[in-house]
Amino acid sequence: MSSKVTLITLTLFVFYVAATQAASIGRTGMNLRCQCIKTSSNFIHPQFMENIEIIPSGPHCENVEIIVTLQSSDRVCLNPKSPWVNKVINRIMSRSKKTTEDQ
Repeated sequence: MSSKVTLITLTLFVFYVAATQAASIGRTGMNLRCQCIKTSSNFIHPQFMENIEIIPSGPHCENVEIIVTLQSSDRVCLNPKSPWVNKVINRIMSRSKKTTEDQ
C-alpha cells in the first residue's frame, strides 16, 4: 500500500514540475519559432519605416530575421540577403555610432 502512495506522489510531483517549467517558458515572451514565414526583397523607403527589429539566428530559428514596422502599423519581413536592406542597416548603425561618439 505504501509503495502505491509513493508512486502516485512521485508521479504527481513530476507532472507538477513539468507544468511549472512549461508555464515559465510561456511567460518569457519569446517565440520558440521563426516569426517570418516569407520575406520581401521589394524596396521600402526608410522614411516609411517606424521601427526595425533584427532578430539573430538561434535555437528558435535558423534564419536572421529583419522585421520592419511601417508607419501604417503593417509589419514586413525583409530578406536579410537583399543588398538594399544591408545598406539601410549599415547606415542606421553608422548613425547610431556617430551619435554615441558625440555624447
